[in-house]
Amino acid sequence: MKSFLLLTILFSSSLYALEYSKIDFDGCPENSFCKKETGANRKKWLEQLKYFTKGQLSEQKLNAFVQSEFGVPVSSWAQEEASLQPNILMWDSPCKQHKISTNKYYISEFFRKNLNANDLKSIPTVSFSRAIMMDSNKNPYSFLIPRGDAPLFISEGSLYFLREEEGSFYGLLINREGILKITRSETSPILPREATCTKEQIAQYIREAPGPNFYQSYYCKEIWDKTARNFKTIVLGWSCN
Repeated sequence: MKSFLLLTILFSSSLYALEYSKIDFDGCPENSFCKKETGANRKKWLEQLKYFTKGQLSEQKLNAFVQSEFGVPVSSWAQEEASLQPNILMWDSPCKQHKISTNKYYISEFFRKNLNANDLKSIPTVSFSRAIMMDSNKNPYSFLIPRGDAPLFISEGSLYFLREEEGSFYGLLINREGILKITRSETSPILPREATCTKEQIAQYIREAPGPNFYQSYYCKEIWDKTARNFKTIVLGWSCN
């Protein structure tokens, strides 16, 4: 009986011990923590994406697949407990400040149907980057965005990101409410450029960081708004990767 209890305790304490969990399941990326079910779902996503980029699947049908199934993979950071979440991929973070034993973070990809901040409050062990912008009244506000990425342009209030999955390129639109929409890959003749951020933007960026040493620094860009036909200034965090 004692042996059974000991095994139960050991098993429970290692449910999210990532160092023991790197098994190569079909569909899982190399060297990742990835459950068997996650690998199967990722494989489905890559198949649908390949059909889309080859013109064999419409934008409408791909977005319907994303919303009816398990979402689209969005790069993020995660604490060890997040490995209990469904459809999450995790790797060791290359950032020194993320390897402190009392506050350790991993880089991750999390399949999401949206990036709504209220919906994500129930998953505090997963963190996404934030882009801080200014509204027409010069008040700062934030978007949740993929880790380590910057928007290429703005269209109808949504940030456009050029994404790539195993050689397949696509566009990802994210609006202020966190609604995700996959679209065709695009380029912009007017590229982002260096900028100076306002003190209000920087203050909000600092307030919304997951922790005081989470980012190494921040940088500011002017992003072209295709709809308004002007530049918008944005603050982005830099964590090391």
